[in-house]
Amino acid sequence: MDDGVDINTRNTILRFLDSFDAPAEDYTFHVQGFRWHFMSLVRDSRRLERLAKHYLSEITGGREGDDAGAGIDDLEQAANFVVNFNMAGFFRIQTGLFDKFLREHLCQEDSIGPFVEGGNVAAETDAFKKIVDQVDEYRVESENLGRVLYQRAKAATNPSTSSQQKQQLLGDVTRLSRQLAEQLSPMRNLQEILIVPAISRVVPSKMQKSFNNKVLRNLGLLESRLHLVGMHDAVWESGVEEEREKFETEIPYVARMMIERWRKSLYIPKAGALDYGYQS
Repeated sequence: MDDGVDINTRNTILRFLDSFDAPAEDYTFHVQGFRWHFMSLVRDSRRLERLAKHYLSEITGGREGDDAGAGIDDLEQAANFVVNFNMAGFFRIQTGLFDKFLREHLCQEDSIGPFVEGGNVAAETDAFKKIVDQVDEYRVESENLGRVLYQRAKAATNPSTSSQQKQQLLGDVTRLSRQLAEQLSPMRNLQEILIVPAISRVVPSKMQKSFNNKVLRNLGLLESRLHLVGMHDAVWESGVEEEREKFETEIPYVARMMIERWRKSLYIPKAGALDYGYQS
């Protein structure tokens, strides 16, 4: 999928990354929570799409009678979690912390200069600025799409909405959820291929870990626990053993041991609708 970045910008950054002597695996990226939150958001967008499809099939042919689409009220709760909690939390961190972090460490000549022979890094800093700006454009587009998505889901659950209108709205929610996941993909691609390796090379581990602490303070205890459950599930569903190993390494033991308890007490009451209704 086209990620909106021109080939010269991409190649400038790739050359910068290749200029480092040590192999890529020798550099460590510690801001994994941002990556996993991204994975969780994409996963939840897909789950919302499946939920809308589920109710649409019941109304259009899967079931008949007054109980067709029973439980559809959960759709608004599910959309609220995806758009107004998961995505809103993710982009709050991006705009309030991560964007500034990237611009400070990748878009300033005094930050990049020491890593470039001769210290002339105008091309590199300009390239990173374009990438960060592009990521922010995707954020704005995704937020706008999310607002429409939530409005459609809320309208679909309105008791005064006719069956025909519900079908149209559920079709909209299905389409918009899929579109959201697809729109997030090139944004994530830019981060995985260009931003993550750059941060791992340029920003010391201690500074990355300090940034993680800022994120946790911004989210707060309760919100952090909810997001951690979603991150865990996204990592495990990915089937990528390397991601699971990173999760085991980066997330403290006590927090990992509490995930199932937090799932039952915090996550399911808030996000359980994504799995075809709340589950106890």
